[in-house]
Amino acid sequence: MATDTVLTDRYQIEELLSQKAGRRTFLAKDLQSQVPVIIKLLRFGDDFRWDDLKLFEREASTLKNLDHPEIPKYLDYFEVNEVDIPGFALVQSYIEAPSLATLITRGRKFSETEIIELADRLLDLLTYLHGQHPPVIHRDIKPSNILLRNRSGNSIGDVYLVDFGSVQTVAKKEEGTITIVGSYGYIPLEQFGGQTTTASDLYSLGMTLIYLLTGTHPAELPQVDGRVKFNAEISKQFERWLEKMTHPHLDKRFDSAKVAQLALKSEDGSYGSFDRLKPAHTQIRLYRDRNRLQITWHEASRISGVLNLISSILVIGFSVAMPFKIFELLVSLITDIQLITNIQLMNPFLFILLLALYSFGYAVIVKVLLSWCQQIYKFIPKTGYSLVVDGRNIYKSKNRRNGHNPINLSDHSRSQIEILAYNPGYTFNKCLDTNGKLIPGSTITIPPKLYLYCGNFEYSLPARFSSTEFSQAELWWLGQELSDFLNLELQVIYPTPEVPPAPTCGGGC
Repeated sequence: MATDTVLTDRYQIEELLSQKAGRRTFLAKDLQSQVPVIIKLLRFGDDFRWDDLKLFEREASTLKNLDHPEIPKYLDYFEVNEVDIPGFALVQSYIEAPSLATLITRGRKFSETEIIELADRLLDLLTYLHGQHPPVIHRDIKPSNILLRNRSGNSIGDVYLVDFGSVQTVAKKEEGTITIVGSYGYIPLEQFGGQTTTASDLYSLGMTLIYLLTGTHPAELPQVDGRVKFNAEISKQFERWLEKMTHPHLDKRFDSAKVAQLALKSEDGSYGSFDRLKPAHTQIRLYRDRNRLQITWHEASRISGVLNLISSILVIGFSVAMPFKIFELLVSLITDIQLITNIQLMNPFLFILLLALYSFGYAVIVKVLLSWCQQIYKFIPKTGYSLVVDGRNIYKSKNRRNGHNPINLSDHSRSQIEILAYNPGYTFNKCLDTNGKLIPGSTITIPPKLYLYCGNFEYSLPARFSSTEFSQAELWWLGQELSDFLNLELQVIYPTPEVPPAPTCGGGC
C-alpha cells in the first residue's frame, strides 16, 4: 500500500511498520482528529487462511472490550474494498515508544531492580487481563510486544503491552482453539498443542525477563529436562522465582499472575499462600525468612509421662477398689437397719435409693480425681523443640532454660537434601499371611510423618520415640513450606507396613 493512501476517506497511510503472511501494520494519521493511529490490515490473497480472519476478529473484539491505560485502545474496524487490497482493517491508538527488543538491540542493559519492577507492572496488567470474563490470554508476550517510555530516575517508566493478534478468550479448556500461535522460545509446551491457560502467559513473561537478563534469545539457551538454564548475576530468590515462572509443567508454575506477584514481593521468600493450609488450632509455630526456616513444637518430658502413668494407675485402682468398699458399707448399712427395725426384707424403695446414692457418689469421686490429674498434667513443664534449616545446615534445637542446645541432625549440608517425602498415614483393618489366611487381630495403624533424606540419613517429623503426634493437616502444611523453602518437590509415599507374625501353637499343632 502506497503512502498517502487514504482509507474510508479518513485514515491516511504514512509508514509500513511490519508485515507477515497476510497481515500488514501501518502508521497512519486520523484526518478527523489529526492524531497518529495504528492500522492493522488483514488482506485476502493467496496466503489467506480462515484462521487468520478468526484471530483478527477476535483481536478487534477483545480490544473493544478492554479499557486499560497500558493497552492500545480500540478505535475502528471496517472492511477494505480497495481494488488491490481487499480485506479488513483494525484501527487502534498509537503508542510512541520503543520496544524492549529495540532497546536491547541498541545496547540497553537492565538491572535486577528494573527487571523486577517491569515484572511487577506486567503482572498487574496480566491480573487485569486474566480477570476478564472470560479470561483474556495474550499468548504472545515477548520483548517486541512490550513498549517502554518516559524512563526517569530509578523508575523504569511507562510500560505497555501491544499486539493482541494471538489473543485467546476461551473460558473453558476443552473449548480451546487448535491454532498454534506465539513466538518460538517464548511459548510453553502446552501452547504447541493449541491448549493454553493463564499460566501460559506467565511462562512467556518469565522467558522475556530471562532474555533481558542474558541478552540471549530463549531458544538459544541450553535446556535440561525441558527447563531453560541461564547464568545471570541475580539474587537466589529472583532466580528461583524465574525458574517457577518458566517451569515446563503447568502444575509447577504459579497458579495465577496475582500469586506470582505476591511471590515476587515476598519478604520471606515464600512462593505460595501456605497460610490457608495451616490448621486453625495448631500449636506448631513456623518462622521463615529468605535464609532460614524454623519449625517449633513442644513435647512432654519424661517426668510428665511418669506422673501421667502414676495418676492413671491411681484412677484405675480407685475405680476397681472403691466399688467393693462401698458395696461392703452398703451391706453393713442394710444389716444395721434390719437390726434396728427388726425387718427381715429390705424395703424396695429404700434399696433403690441407697443404690442411686452409691452410683452418684462413685461417679462424682471418679470425675473429681480425673479433673485433678488433668490439672496436675497442665502444670508439668514441656520441652520446646525446633527443626531449623538455615543457609547451610539442618539441625534440631532443644529449648532449655539456659538457652538453645543445637544438635546437628546430619553431617550433610542443606544443599545435599535429596528427598522430601510425606506419608499421610493409614490403617490396615485386615492382614493376610503368606498363605492368604487372615491374621486374627491384625489391625495396623501407620501414623502420618514427614521425612527428610540426605544420602543414607533420614529424619522424620515427628521423630522416632517422640511423645508428640502431628496431624495430617499439620504435616501437609509443613511439607509444603519445606518444599517451597528448599525448592524440592514434596513426594507422597506409602511405605509397606510390618505385618505382625501369625500366632502359633508352639509346635503342638
